[in-house]
Amino acid sequence: MAALRVAVVGAGSISREFALQHFGPQTHTEVACVVDVDEDRAKVLAADVGSIQAGAAVTGDRKYKSKAVRQIGTPVPHFTGLTGSALDSCDVVYVGTTPASHLALVSQALAAGKHVILEKPISASGEDADAIVAAVESALADRGLHTSLNIGMRWNAALARMRNELADQRLGALRGGSLRLHFQTWPRAWQRQAWCARRAEGGPLREVGTHFLFGLHELFGHGCVRRVMASVVFPDGSEGSAAEQSVEGVLELEAGCRGSEGPPVRIQLSVRTTGQLDLQAAGRDLYELVVDGELGSLKLFDFTSLEDGDGKTLVSEAAYGRQECVQELVAAVRGSEAVGASRMVTAREARSAQRVLDAILTSSGSWISVSYD
Repeated sequence: MAALRVAVVGAGSISREFALQHFGPQTHTEVACVVDVDEDRAKVLAADVGSIQAGAAVTGDRKYKSKAVRQIGTPVPHFTGLTGSALDSCDVVYVGTTPASHLALVSQALAAGKHVILEKPISASGEDADAIVAAVESALADRGLHTSLNIGMRWNAALARMRNELADQRLGALRGGSLRLHFQTWPRAWQRQAWCARRAEGGPLREVGTHFLFGLHELFGHGCVRRVMASVVFPDGSEGSAAEQSVEGVLELEAGCRGSEGPPVRIQLSVRTTGQLDLQAAGRDLYELVVDGELGSLKLFDFTSLEDGDGKTLVSEAAYGRQECVQELVAAVRGSEAVGASRMVTAREARSAQRVLDAILTSSGSWISVSYD
C-alpha cells in the first residue's frame, strides 16, 4: 500500500523532528512538501527532507536539532502558504505552526479533503478550540477525515506505568500531589521565537503545561480537574502582552477519582521562569508531576521517566510518543483498526486540557470551575 503523503506546515523545531524522524517508511508516510511563511526556513527543511529521502542519515537529539548529515538528492517542493499546489500533493496536512494559526489551517486542510495532524495546544483561544472541535468532528462524521492531536502523553510509557500503579492502588488512598514546571529562562534556548514569549500564544503553561494537564486527564479520567485556583504573575502586568512569569495554584480533582477517598485530591501547581530552580534540578529545567498516597509516591519527571518515593527508577527516558501519533493516524486512515480501538488524541480531548489551562490563567486567585462537554 502506498505511503500517505504529508504536507509539513511550519518549519520550526518540532516540525523539523516530525519531517526528518517520524514521517517516513517507518510510519508508512512520506513528506510531499514543506510550507512556511519564512521561505528560507522552508527551503532548508525541504533540502534536508530530500536528502533523507535519498538515503542520508539524520542526526539530532532530544533538543530538537534534527538535520541531514549531508546534502544529497533533490529537495522536496516548498511553499510559503498552504496553496492549491501544496494541498494537491498530499493526503495529510501536519500543522506545526503557532496556535493562533491553527483554526485557519485546519479548516483549509479539511475543506480540501485532507486528514490532519495538529500540534498542541489545540489553539490560542477557547473560541478557536470550539470551532476546531466542530470542524474536525463534522469532517469525520460526514467525509471520514481523521484529525489527530500530537500530545505524546497518550503513548508515554512512564505515564502509563504511573496510571497502572494507581489503578492497582499501589499508593493506597491518594493524599495529593504536585506539578512543578521550573525554567532557567523562558523561552527555552531552542525555542526563542517571539510568539513563545507572548501571552496570546506562548508561555510555559500553554507550551509545556498542556502536556501535563492532558496527562492528569490520562491518569484520573478526562474531565477530572473540576476547579482551579491560581495566582499568575505577568512581568508587564495584567494588561500587558508578555507571557506569565510565574504561577502558584491548586488543581482540585473530582471527588472519588482513581484511588482517592474523602475530600477531593488537590494537585499543587508551581510554574517559574526566572531561574529560581529547585536545588534538586541542579541547574536544569524541572518538569515534575508527583502523586502522593498513604503508601508511597510516584514522580514523573523530564516528561518520560518515572521513579517511586524511594528513588527507584521505574521507567527511564521512554519515547515521547510522536511516532505513535503518526502511526495511529495512518491506521485510522487505512481502516486497519477495529471501530473504537483508535488511541488518537481527539480535538475534544485536547480542548479539555485547554479549558483547564484557560481557567488557570484567568483565576486571579479565586476558585474557577472547569466545564466540559
